[in-house]
Amino acid sequence: MEELDRDEVTRRVRELLAEALHRNVDDIGVDDRLVEDLGAASVDLITLVFELEDAFGRTFEDEDIRGLTTVRSVVDFILAAKAEGVDV
Repeated sequence: MEELDRDEVTRRVRELLAEALHRNVDDIGVDDRLVEDLGAASVDLITLVFELEDAFGRTFEDEDIRGLTTVRSVVDFILAAKAEGVDV
């Protein structure tokens, strides 16, 4: 099982968010809230979920998505899934 590095996952999540939200990656911090701070609309979040699924090979369920409110929570979710042996 390939080990995921927190810094690499964080970098990739921030890149995907920057692309989805048409922002500079340097303007996205790990503690930024997806909706409140970054202005992500529901369509942006749907796009992000598809991109995350492709990037990390993981299917996100509705209950998973509801808990993803910050950049850090997205990174933590991906790393926790990998630690539990879920293919991401």
